[in-house]
Amino acid sequence: MEGGEARIYVGWPDGYFLVSGHDRFQECLAEMVEDLGEPTVVEFRAADEGYVDEDYPDDLQEVYHDLSGRSHS
Repeated sequence: MEGGEARIYVGWPDGYFLVSGHDRFQECLAEMVEDLGEPTVVEFRAADEGYVDEDYPDDLQEVYHDLSGRSHS
């Protein structure tokens, strides 16, 4: 995906994670830390690293968007 933006990936055990880049990131991060405790992974991710390609099937896009906090409607 060209033209993406760099972001911060924050992860917890059992597959819970949050990615910066949406307007409620700080609010969601505070809620997740309260619910799950301190994250086990905090990483900077470059703009060209780790995005789901828009050519993936729609069902994979929906899962990605659900997990990232972005709307897919």
